[in-house]
Amino acid sequence: MNMKLLWRKLNIPAFLLVLALVILGLPLQVSARGLIDLSVPGDLSLVYRCEETEGSSNFVTISGTDVSIYKVADISANGEFTLVDTYSNISNFPVTDLNNIKSQDTWKEISTSIGGYIYQNNVTPSYTVATDESGLAHFQGIELGLYYVGSVTRRVDDCIYSFSSFLVSVPGLDENDEWVNPVYDVIGLVKCSRTYLPHEITYELLKTWNDAGYENYRPASITVLVYCDGVLFTEVTLDQSNNWRYTWNYEEGHEWTFAEIINGNIPYTNSVTVSGTTFRITNTYNPPETPPETPETPDTPGEPEIPSLPEVLGAIRDLPEVLGARRLPQTGQLWWPVPVLLIVGVIFIFKGIRTNSKNA
Repeated sequence: MNMKLLWRKLNIPAFLLVLALVILGLPLQVSARGLIDLSVPGDLSLVYRCEETEGSSNFVTISGTDVSIYKVADISANGEFTLVDTYSNISNFPVTDLNNIKSQDTWKEISTSIGGYIYQNNVTPSYTVATDESGLAHFQGIELGLYYVGSVTRRVDDCIYSFSSFLVSVPGLDENDEWVNPVYDVIGLVKCSRTYLPHEITYELLKTWNDAGYENYRPASITVLVYCDGVLFTEVTLDQSNNWRYTWNYEEGHEWTFAEIINGNIPYTNSVTVSGTTFRITNTYNPPETPPETPETPDTPGEPEIPSLPEVLGAIRDLPEVLGARRLPQTGQLWWPVPVLLIVGVIFIFKGIRTNSKNA
């Protein structure tokens, strides 16, 4: 085989190899983009209608009723929620982290708790619209985030139609419960309950404590504000004298929410659970983080011993090895010549290819 032809064949793979090394040696930047476009406004459409009877094809539409929504949290491009200042500044607000909630029951408990604090602090609704003839409440061009939707109660003839409060995210998750294709136009049929010929029933409010070992921090009493359909119904004091319990009679078919007032800066958080006509407020004590342990005092080093003459001479004899070690390049400090050498190698390969081409 012609040596010049063989040289050209060898040069081309070598050139490609060096070029690949140069490319791999260059720094690459990967820019990740958010999954939610925060510049896009959201739409929220809520339908307020209810079956006349269970399984009926006839519906009662709730028209001409104001529906208010309250923005509770901002949403990031990655779908994480952060409480807005209105709520993060409330010292005993019932929730601080909205990103680790996994079940619908927990969301419902939080919604029940949040409602009372919204009413207690007279928070202004973010948006309010009236339902149209079809029972549709359409919020158009709203800010993205997590919203609390207030309850709606309407009496029609001998029946009370009650639409529960809830939390909703705008945008919503896609069909795979992910943020890959967020839904900016959220549509929902609001859950409704019917109460025919409502009559008075007995309700009960219980206070329980989850503070074993910290009972001394428990306040002597607390004040609870009781709201019926978002309107203050009564204010009650719970303590040991009433066994932390309050009962009352009222017409069935309404939504009840609660907010508690604890005097002093006591680190309690509360949650509200509902079982039939019994409401339970549980206060959990959150002890402060344990301070770090005091580090042990290090032993005081003793005075160094004075080496004997042979040891000193031995150290002097080892000195050239130490200097030689210092002359070795340190890992990660002298990588800059590598790209330069690679580029020079590419130039020489090009030069060799051109020379071979002329001599061929």
